[in-house]
Amino acid sequence: MICSGTAAALQLQVAIARPKAPQEHPNAPARSSRATLLADFNTAVAREACRRLNARCVFWYPDFPEIIPGVESGRFQLGFGTYLRTPEREARVAFSDPLFRSASRLLAFPRVAARFASPAGAEITLDKLRGARIVVIGGSQQQRHLQSLATAHRLEVLTMMTMGDCLEALYEEQADFALLPVLGAYLVLDPAANEPPTFVGPGLIDEGLGGSVHVALPRDDQRLRQSVNAALTAMRRDGTYQRLWRQHFSFDLD
Repeated sequence: MICSGTAAALQLQVAIARPKAPQEHPNAPARSSRATLLADFNTAVAREACRRLNARCVFWYPDFPEIIPGVESGRFQLGFGTYLRTPEREARVAFSDPLFRSASRLLAFPRVAARFASPAGAEITLDKLRGARIVVIGGSQQQRHLQSLATAHRLEVLTMMTMGDCLEALYEEQADFALLPVLGAYLVLDPAANEPPTFVGPGLIDEGLGGSVHVALPRDDQRLRQSVNAALTAMRRDGTYQRLWRQHFSFDLD
């Protein structure tokens, strides 16, 4: 167990992004039972880290866009989501050692994606997409990247609070595509649906759209960052991290 002279008094506010169920749509599939797996995994990792830090942790489940500002303001000390390290975020918060790797990918109904394939049947890639409406989570790196392309590519960028909201925008035909982290979108999709949206084109990791996922921490608390990193290292070394991953997922992202 990782302890320090003041570890017994350590209290941490822990924020974990958890998807919320979108409003029911007559053509939408039933909500997937795997939708909260990532939040459940992050909660399990956070609880184990808190145990090793001998910390009393209080758990909160705000929307994804609220967590970075919450860590920056001191409302939260640990923030779990699919957070990639970017210069903008590093100016606001610190980051732990990597948890796992992430990529982004377009998502659309096949009949809609076919309208944007040029020539017909060609693979759709973001750099060749023109005149499309693309929905993203507000405040995400996906939004920032799309906004940098919007004028030149004639893209309309729509923002929603959650991945469930982004999928609802596809069902409501408010958007042609969604650009989302692959793991998060995979967890929200229902594999038993008759005609669910599908991933389109290759996985994207450049321009901050993919890479290693980290825990967000306050910039001015180096001791906490070092302690959390030590806890994560110990969890990997003794197999606890791998065991928690296997309890929640049937595949490996590393």
